[in-house]
Amino acid sequence: MADKNDGGDKTEAPTQKRIRDARKKGDVAKSKDLTSVAGLFVWLLLATFGAGFAGDRLAALFNTSFEAVARGLPFAQAWVDLGMAAFWLFVLLTALAMIPAALIGLAAEFLQTGAILTFEKMKPSLDKLNPMEGLKKMFSMDNLAELVKTVAKAALMLLITYLVLRASLPEIAAGMPTGALPTVQGVGRAGASEALRETGVLTSRMLAWTLAAFVVVAAVDMAWQKHSYTKKLKMSLRDIRDEVKENEGDPYIRQQRKAMHQEYAEQNAIGAARTANVLVINPTHLALALDYDPETCPVPILAAKGEGPLAQAMREAAEAAGVPIIQNIDVARALYERGQINDLVPRDMFEAIAEIILWARKERDAMMERRR
Repeated sequence: MADKNDGGDKTEAPTQKRIRDARKKGDVAKSKDLTSVAGLFVWLLLATFGAGFAGDRLAALFNTSFEAVARGLPFAQAWVDLGMAAFWLFVLLTALAMIPAALIGLAAEFLQTGAILTFEKMKPSLDKLNPMEGLKKMFSMDNLAELVKTVAKAALMLLITYLVLRASLPEIAAGMPTGALPTVQGVGRAGASEALRETGVLTSRMLAWTLAAFVVVAAVDMAWQKHSYTKKLKMSLRDIRDEVKENEGDPYIRQQRKAMHQEYAEQNAIGAARTANVLVINPTHLALALDYDPETCPVPILAAKGEGPLAQAMREAAEAAGVPIIQNIDVARALYERGQINDLVPRDMFEAIAEIILWARKERDAMMERRR
């Protein structure tokens, strides 16, 4: 009986190729709430340190309007001057609020997804016109989670606003004038700036508590997004087998596998040169490592062979390990062309190889004597 997972059950973790393919289509795990938290943090800083600046500018706008009335300017001219001043103040304050938040939001997106530019999701597709597909997405688990999250955030904001206002009511009441109502001119010249400062303090408190609450929401959302993303990309065993077959024909994968095999072979050759009985060279282009242990095999074995830079690396490794090195151009060329790695040396080369092994043994004995 076939394995249950042999068909379409997607129970296996996604491969790196599947994740890369999804990324090329713009499908990555990211939390919009994390971006919102970054924007809230910027607005909190602006409300904390920029409320005084905004209050002074608005108070100056009020003063300009009252001065225009006091100078007796015509209504049309005063209206135009005041309107232009109000417009440029609006542009300034909006730019100060939106540009830093937008830049920090882009940075938060980049930290989550990295550099990615794709128009895959903008391509026309029949699935986007299919009402059944639209209904499936509308009632999907992701959309349900978004709905719950939106309701939770709205409830949190209402609760925070209520609690902050209730806690601040004594301060607000203490700051209100008593007795007769103040004159409009007095409010414009003295009260506007102070009122705006108090509003900035109140806004900062609300933003601080909202930021703290949304940090928790963003952490939960990020965990959910990663879980949902991984679940969506899960594969069946058949998917994995199909991907392996596809990769076998991929030139990039073949080249990568060839490079890995070559690196592995080079490391083995250098290691074999360190432990060989003797290294035969020609004199710089070829290097062949020979092993000989009469107790296990009466015939020498070609442990490794290399050409060019690999031959030089084998020679350096053998010199560092104290392995005898002999230059024999004829033997090196013949053995490189005909010998197989980890196999016995060719039969017709036994005599020449035996002489080299004997020389290497004498060389080792001489080295031992010199060390004594």
